[in-house]
Amino acid sequence: MEMERSALSKDEAWVMDELVENLENGNPPIHLCLHVRDFEAGKAITSNIIDEGIMGSRKIIVVVSKHFMESSWCRFEFEVAQSWLVMERNANIIIIILEEVEEEKSKKPVHFYGGIKMSRRSSVGDQSRYNSLGKSQRSESYEKYSNPRPSSRNSQRNVLCDFCLVKKMRAVKSCLTCLTSLCETHLQAHYEYPALMKHKLVPATGQLKEKICAEHDKLLEVFCRSDQMCVCVLCIMDEHKKHDIVSAAAERTEKQKQLSAKLMSSQQKIDERVKKWQDLMQATESLKHSSQSVLEENERIFTELMQALERRYNDVKEMIRAQESALMTQAERHLSRMEEEITLLKMKHNDLERLSHSEDHIHFLQSWQSLSGPSGYEDLSKVSLAHIHSFDKVKKVISELKVQVEDVSKVELNKISCAAREVQILQILEPKTRDEFLQYYCQLSLNPITAHPNLHLSKGNTVVQMKSELKSYPEHPERFDFWQQVMCREAMTGGRYYWEIEWSGTEVDIAVTSKEISRKGNDNVCSFGWNDTSWSLYCSESKYTFTHQSKRISLPLHNSSRIGVYLDHKAATLAFYSVSDTMTLLHKVNTSFTQPLYAGFGVWGYGSTIKIL
Repeated sequence: MEMERSALSKDEAWVMDELVENLENGNPPIHLCLHVRDFEAGKAITSNIIDEGIMGSRKIIVVVSKHFMESSWCRFEFEVAQSWLVMERNANIIIIILEEVEEEKSKKPVHFYGGIKMSRRSSVGDQSRYNSLGKSQRSESYEKYSNPRPSSRNSQRNVLCDFCLVKKMRAVKSCLTCLTSLCETHLQAHYEYPALMKHKLVPATGQLKEKICAEHDKLLEVFCRSDQMCVCVLCIMDEHKKHDIVSAAAERTEKQKQLSAKLMSSQQKIDERVKKWQDLMQATESLKHSSQSVLEENERIFTELMQALERRYNDVKEMIRAQESALMTQAERHLSRMEEEITLLKMKHNDLERLSHSEDHIHFLQSWQSLSGPSGYEDLSKVSLAHIHSFDKVKKVISELKVQVEDVSKVELNKISCAAREVQILQILEPKTRDEFLQYYCQLSLNPITAHPNLHLSKGNTVVQMKSELKSYPEHPERFDFWQQVMCREAMTGGRYYWEIEWSGTEVDIAVTSKEISRKGNDNVCSFGWNDTSWSLYCSESKYTFTHQSKRISLPLHNSSRIGVYLDHKAATLAFYSVSDTMTLLHKVNTSFTQPLYAGFGVWGYGSTIKIL
């Protein structure tokens, strides 16, 4: 094993007596490259240092002392050794700190990382110390240089020098040959020494790791169009052999053309997003203003309503009080006259009683004339007690008014609630392409308990066919007993749903219905589309129609056997499409859905079949 040592003649005694003696005579022996013994005579000292010392050695020992810090040749050797270390990526430097030094006091600071501290009196006989030296330094230096720092994309100021081993300085350049970043101090070697001058320097970047081939640990230099990736020269000879390989510059030129179009597209997208952002901001402001306006109007109207109710309350109260007062006055006046009449009748009755016992004929006849005359209260006999002499009916009417007001308010409040829910700030656009519709695809299955006996289900309840022979289904209240119809199991509410079917035969109905549809009897309300809770597309070889609430709409005839159904329950939208290479809208309705909906099918004509896809 060969090594190069860096020390001045003042430290040469320690090097020769301790370092050379123990390493070259050790077990196994380690050969050192010494300038006094191994440099080629007549060759430039710089060439000897680089060729014989640095490049010819597998490990490099740096003996650090005060003399080392003051020597420009020692600095030169150290910087070249560092550069070579990074280029080769399999060498390492062993630093022996012979005595403490102050880097700041030197003319040109040199930064060290780690090292073994020894003194001039230290014995190198402790072989275990040297045996562990190479291992420790290799693990640290290899980990240090073979794993570049994570890239920093913030700015050049965040990239640190790879050669500063104690205090990290800011890097000003990155070398694509060494694959390192260098500060002003360590960069000088690339400007001063011919071996480093041909290296490619770029502004400091933290992305050097991305420029290294993970497979071969070499610089990525060319582009493989076959695999659309950057590769190194060794990749061309290996897994990318016979691939379409071009230079990075050529591919950059090609990609630059695409970049222009991409930039235009990107800018257009930015402009669109900014426009949408501005529209949304304006919409939010409008929404706030509109909401505040409605709240103020709500306050005003309900205040007026409460005031109106208060006035009506007072009007009714006064009405009842007035009627009560008038009736009480009438009754009291009538009672007073009745009391007077009763008193007069009692007096007359007593006189008649006495007259009946009189024996004076003349007195009897004279008294009879006066006692048998009218009393003056004969009109009272024409007045009787009325049948309705309580306010119970008024009480009932007032209670009915309360119920009516509550019913009206519920209806009107529901209208207000629906109108409020219709106000939206954002909406998801309706799908246009089949791929977009398929995002809302839902798997449906036919419900056997609803199937008419002539309808036969198969293939996991996804196919229904009408046949002449009856199926022995058990009795069930949800089964259609006259119309050849069947419903699916899955309830659909509050979201978006899409499904497709294929039909064949003479005629079919493809419907959406609520669960409340009537099932029994031959009334039309049991048929899909002939009530207010179902919507149906009728398909036959001769015509297409849409039916709802018993109203038919004729549609253009289509030859496609595949039908797609799109339901947006929340937005109350239902649409039927003819599905082929494109989606062709057959019919669309915007209505209101208040209940969960179910897919339903009517199959007419023996052999007609519907298959849920």
